[in-house]
Amino acid sequence: MTVGQPCPHCAELTGTTDQFCESCGADLRVRRDRTDRVEIDLGALAGVSDRGRVHVRNEDAMALGHGTALGQRTPGRSATRLAAVVCDGVSTVHSPELASRAAAESALDVLLSAGSVPDLPAEHRTRDAVAAAARAVAALSAPGTRDAPSCTLVSALVDRSDPDLPEITVAWVGDSRAYWLAGAGAAEPARLLTADHSWAAEMVAAGMLDVATAMADVRAHAITHWLGADGEPEPGVVTLRPAGPGVLLLCSDGLWNYLPNAEGLAAVAVPAVERRTGALDAAAALTAVALEGGGRDNITAVVIPITARSPS
Repeated sequence: MTVGQPCPHCAELTGTTDQFCESCGADLRVRRDRTDRVEIDLGALAGVSDRGRVHVRNEDAMALGHGTALGQRTPGRSATRLAAVVCDGVSTVHSPELASRAAAESALDVLLSAGSVPDLPAEHRTRDAVAAAARAVAALSAPGTRDAPSCTLVSALVDRSDPDLPEITVAWVGDSRAYWLAGAGAAEPARLLTADHSWAAEMVAAGMLDVATAMADVRAHAITHWLGADGEPEPGVVTLRPAGPGVLLLCSDGLWNYLPNAEGLAAVAVPAVERRTGALDAAAALTAVALEGGGRDNITAVVIPITARSPS
């Protein structure tokens, strides 16, 4: 690129080298693609994945779907099973975006596939999905490859066979998160469902540091579990049976770094859903919070409104 040509990342008409923009520092060898901003709206669930304002590419990925207990794909309103996966590529390795995409799609296929055991328990199916994602990432590079593609993962499988008593199974590897977002006065509070596989979280859990001190450390966001070479793919798994209506949120750290508090996330997402403007509007509103805060990382938010019977 020569002087006078706009940078494809910041659009500045400044002098550049052959490889880097002298204005924003972007790597000109990395071109924008259709993943810069991805929006998926399936009615019963929706998601937004955005490159953010700093990164030159979107290394996050999401996969969403719905079907029946027999594994058939159905319209969102009639689906008895909803599934979603969010993955965040590890930026310090080669081609992290490939790991995210492979893991998300592979996990979703298992979550929505009946396979040979249509009544496989949700936790078993979820663990199988994470294992499939780990295999898909491992297949991207030869054994022993240095800095092979890697990513984190968080998934959700929602069983709506009984619409009044849905069952939610969440799994995670790394620091992508799932939240239960209930409105004010709900039967149960908004809360974080996952526990980060990260240096800071492990220091706090071990009682060695308080949250503020751990998060201030330069090692705070170093993940201890991931999918990829030399990673620990064993997931955390939790099952939730909501006591009332709310919103299930899956997100990458590009969102929760700006708004980690469940009550704050609920204040953004729940009103959008209650106004019946749809899950996509709620996901977009959450993404906007991170963009307005600086958008220093890729941002992905998947929203699944949950209708459950409140206790009498």
